[in-house]
Amino acid sequence: MGRKFSWFALLCFICSLTLGSMLLNACGAQDPAVRDNKAPRTIARDTVEEKRATPTTELGLQAQGTTPTPTATPIPSKAGNIPSTGTGAAPYGAPPAVTSLEQQLTNQLFQQINKDRAARGLYAYTWNDTLAGGARLHSWNMFHCGFSHTCPDGLDQCQRIANEGFAGYSDCGENIGEAGPSTPAWTNVYNIHMSMVNEPPDGWHRIHLFSTTLHKIGIGVYVDPDGWVWFTEDMVS
Repeated sequence: MGRKFSWFALLCFICSLTLGSMLLNACGAQDPAVRDNKAPRTIARDTVEEKRATPTTELGLQAQGTTPTPTATPIPSKAGNIPSTGTGAAPYGAPPAVTSLEQQLTNQLFQQINKDRAARGLYAYTWNDTLAGGARLHSWNMFHCGFSHTCPDGLDQCQRIANEGFAGYSDCGENIGEAGPSTPAWTNVYNIHMSMVNEPPDGWHRIHLFSTTLHKIGIGVYVDPDGWVWFTEDMVS
């Protein structure tokens, strides 16, 4: 009786090991890596986008470096010429002519950026018509294809800026914003701008606004039929 019990116990032990191995193998088919790959993925979005594509070496557009703080320069009274469009992709047709409100908001953003820079002892950004045309086209495109640096054709902002005639420049930057309707329209645009200014020191919007390696800027504003203000700020060294 005792011998039979021992063989029976051994048989049970072997069966338990086999069953345990089968269970472990079955669970292994759903390891964390597999589960994570199958999990839904979402992209958070706010009124200002928090992503910045890394410049490519082929364009000669490198990450911003550290340079001595320059001497402040006088704040320009207003932006220069404000083109209605640029030379980039325009799958939705050419943007409409710049309205007086869009001109006003463009000037206000340009002056506010340089005012904020002056308060920190930084030189003023100089206005660039080519950047402004590309920025306006991007704002128009975003109205149709969504709030993104890579809309409408997947090119990141540095590639897009390089294609406008700035290939070989050492640095680039872009801020985009979407401000809801307000009276006056500047109220919500200013609020979005200040949210960029008040980012932590490593926030890319803030880095672009207070860069010591970027020098030229172009701003493009499009106010859609519902009063939403789409704006793009493009900078190069």
